[in-house]
Amino acid sequence: MQLGADAGSLRRRLIAASCALLGSSAARAGQGSFTEQLGRLMEDWKIQSALAYYREDGRIQAIEPVISAVRDLSDGGKLALNFTFDSLSGSSPNGALPSHVAQTFASPSAKSLASARHLYTISPGRLPADPHYSDARVAGGADWTLALSRLTRLNVGGKFSYEDDFYSATVNAGVEQDFNDKNTTVSLGVSSENDFLQPIGGAPAPLSDYSLFQKGGHETKRGQGLLLGLTQVMSRNWLSEVNLSLDRFSGYLNDPYKLVSVIDAAGDPAAYVYENRPGSRTRRSVYLDNRVAWERASVGLALRYMTDTWGIHSDTAQFRLRWWAPGRDQYFEPSVRWYRQSAADFYRPWIAADSAQENYVSADSRLAAFHALTFGLKYGIGLTDRLGGIGRQGAEFNVRLEYYQQTIQNGPVAPAALQGLDLYPSLKAVLLQIGFNY
Repeated sequence: MQLGADAGSLRRRLIAASCALLGSSAARAGQGSFTEQLGRLMEDWKIQSALAYYREDGRIQAIEPVISAVRDLSDGGKLALNFTFDSLSGSSPNGALPSHVAQTFASPSAKSLASARHLYTISPGRLPADPHYSDARVAGGADWTLALSRLTRLNVGGKFSYEDDFYSATVNAGVEQDFNDKNTTVSLGVSSENDFLQPIGGAPAPLSDYSLFQKGGHETKRGQGLLLGLTQVMSRNWLSEVNLSLDRFSGYLNDPYKLVSVIDAAGDPAAYVYENRPGSRTRRSVYLDNRVAWERASVGLALRYMTDTWGIHSDTAQFRLRWWAPGRDQYFEPSVRWYRQSAADFYRPWIAADSAQENYVSADSRLAAFHALTFGLKYGIGLTDRLGGIGRQGAEFNVRLEYYQQTIQNGPVAPAALQGLDLYPSLKAVLLQIGFNY
């Protein structure tokens, strides 16, 4: 998503568009000069905005407004800016196992269980989750495409993200070259990311006893990425794209808020330790996308395979069908996405108290073996002739609803003391997004 004007100017434009939409026909009739000026002001920018609401069943909820704008430059280039704000709250699983007895934990800012301001007790049989979780993220970015020649383009950009305990800065650059009467495009891109992490309460010592609260200061993480892409016009109605990507991250890759349960011989929780992940991770993936269009319908099928040095292998398939109404001013777009991954080599739902200490261990369910399905439906309606005289080609209002369900697979068999507990609960979530493009 791209943002192409300063915040004040963009706000004035959106307010003006809203007023034109809501105003009476008599008021619009008397403001022809205003709509003409507004049209000239906005004709250089393509604006996209969306407001998303995401909610997990009994866990996290998030609200995310996004706004962007793109401007085509006179030399054949393009300028794109974007802004995102995320607000998250709810209950976040801390990695510990459910138990037949109550369990008590402290918020991340605590220095000990005795002095903690926010203690929370998990009822028997419930998944341990911090009910005080909240976070906010602000992110902004810019991308500039420079036309070096009729067939060659250079892309440069950057992004900055800020959270309560996290700062991230990314820069990227790439080149695109057209061949075969612009029916073939080859692209090559590189990126570099630098993250500064300052966990609330400090970064815990890996594998340290949770009751000791051994925590340090800030940590850092670095990442580099490489992308090679090929886009091919197969026919008048068929477009195909394939991408190969490689990225590597190093530094502090732990989640500072995740625990691992330590169980005794019977299987009862005896203690908790902080997780520890390897200090580097390399991912390789291949992505294939095919899109075919007809007069009033189009379909898209995207496939992706990923493997990494943590032992995770994942497969993704996504299918979309867009059907246009006879006047092509409205459309419906159902979609389905299937995802499957294997577990990380060091994923352990728990560790035994009498076993030798492992170098790397994490009970984070995001590193478990699981499969997931997402079902979605999007509806869009064109606004070209519906904005009181200031509509233009491509203006659109849309709404999207998605349902997501994740199921963990192949989890270790529970010891006797944990029998009857749901150690691997499924995750269900809904997403509602409302968008406006102009």
